[in-house]
Amino acid sequence: MKKILWALCLFPAFLCAQNIPKIGNDTLLDIAAWNIEWFGDATNGPSDETLQYNNVKAVITKTDMDVWGLEEMSNSTSFTALSNDLLAYGSVNSTFSQTQKMCLFYKKSMFNFINSEHILATSNYDFASRQPLMVTLATKGDSIKIDTLYFIVVHLKANSDATVAAKLESYNRRKRAADALKTFIETTLANKKYFIMGDWNDRLDFSIHNGTDITPFKQLLDSKYNFITIPLADAGKRSYAFSAGFIDHMMLAPRMDSFYVKQSAGVLDNMGQYISNFSNNTTDHYPIYGRFLMNRIKYSAPIDSIPSDTLPTDTVPTDTVPNTSIKTINNPTFSIYPNPNNGAFFIECHQIINQFNIEIYNNLGQQVFSKPIENKIEEVKLSKLTSGLYFVKINSNYFKIRIQ
Repeated sequence: MKKILWALCLFPAFLCAQNIPKIGNDTLLDIAAWNIEWFGDATNGPSDETLQYNNVKAVITKTDMDVWGLEEMSNSTSFTALSNDLLAYGSVNSTFSQTQKMCLFYKKSMFNFINSEHILATSNYDFASRQPLMVTLATKGDSIKIDTLYFIVVHLKANSDATVAAKLESYNRRKRAADALKTFIETTLANKKYFIMGDWNDRLDFSIHNGTDITPFKQLLDSKYNFITIPLADAGKRSYAFSAGFIDHMMLAPRMDSFYVKQSAGVLDNMGQYISNFSNNTTDHYPIYGRFLMNRIKYSAPIDSIPSDTLPTDTVPTDTVPNTSIKTINNPTFSIYPNPNNGAFFIECHQIINQFNIEIYNNLGQQVFSKPIENKIEEVKLSKLTSGLYFVKINSNYFKIRIQ
């Protein structure tokens, strides 16, 4: 009888969990991070391990994100079971001895696994013996150029200490951990494409240490690293169920800024609508996510340029841009990526750079941007332009781009 009653109690919650909406976008790269509170640990976190397991699996399956960085994976058997149940995903778990591990799940249809490792071993104390997990993946698929992406999952020291002195030390440990991360990405991962995501255990506007200290991540903000979660925090959202503020974050490599879909960051703080008593029987954190223009990560050649046999480029006036006679050709001189983009993109030059100029026109033939190419890889930022079709002119060649 007890088993029957337990099943009846679980059945409504199970039905509700199946109504979790799809969040992932089939044409974009969706990346999520989530602290799953002592997942699989029978002595900590939610008391019903089976219910927590089914709820976490339902959220991952139903939302259909492409990459998940998870924190507090606290049982190796539960990790193996979840990996076996999520057949569409490959998975990597932490190898350190600390119980609360980090792991990464990624869609096997989108990525090939290259490597996984723990980084910053010399800062083990500052990371509370949870050294960041870095997983290197290679993109795959017919529509994209193979590229290498680095996913770093972090879980910094919490503010759960009993004494004032201990809380101050935890604050300093978070700051030193952020210092170590900054040094690592600016040396080992300089000019790489990476994402740092997870439970940072502190806010970006000020510190949860005592409500008055500056954020321990000020050095990263001062260096203009893009935390895509800032607008969510500014809007009064929370990522931790039992206190105000945002403590789960995703930070991008500078090279990924232009691939980020503007205002696509979100937090699934409505999970209580689909899973009854979510913050007590599943986890006390809400998943965060962002979307990226993965299917246009990089072109190996310019797109939609004007072939000379259709319309000689030297007959095109500089104040007008043809649009109806554009065809696609291969030109090994330049790479332009990503496309579409959000107003920021790169022009990579494969020849001598001192003879080229960049001009950009709207579809009315009006010039909206001009500058010489001074670097092998030139970043162009057009943040003030409206969405639509634009034409990039590099000397006498035109290339079509779309700003979303």
